[in-house]
Amino acid sequence: MDNMITGALAVIVFGAFVVGLALSIGQTPFMIIVGLVLALLVIDYVQNVRSENDNNKPD
Repeated sequence: MDNMITGALAVIVFGAFVVGLALSIGQTPFMIIVGLVLALLVIDYVQNVRSENDNNKPD
């Protein structure tokens, strides 16, 4: 549970940072790259949370 909260907080902070950076730079290719990186970050976070929940299930 702690990893889920910490991971969500990390995703939010990183997302706010890179979105702000992308908006301040304002270049379309950079914004596309930031969007793809954020999508991969969220996918990885969800996969890790799901695998953590699967490992904690009793047999």
